[in-house]
Amino acid sequence: MSQLITRNEIEDLCEGELQSKFYAIMNDLIRTQNWQNERALALASLETVQAELNRKRALKSTYPAPRS
Repeated sequence: MSQLITRNEIEDLCEGELQSKFYAIMNDLIRTQNWQNERALALASLETVQAELNRKRALKSTYPAPRS
């Protein structure tokens, strides 16, 4: 991973897709322990994905889906 993920890129992803991306970034962090630039981007992206997951979870609890 050598690209920063922005909220704009991920805001339309579902929770499962966000979790998948989160774990992929965590794996990148483990793999890149000695690569400072890659690690900085992975950490920043991880923070962005985590914030979006939290936002979606908060919205879900504030506005529950209508029952069918």
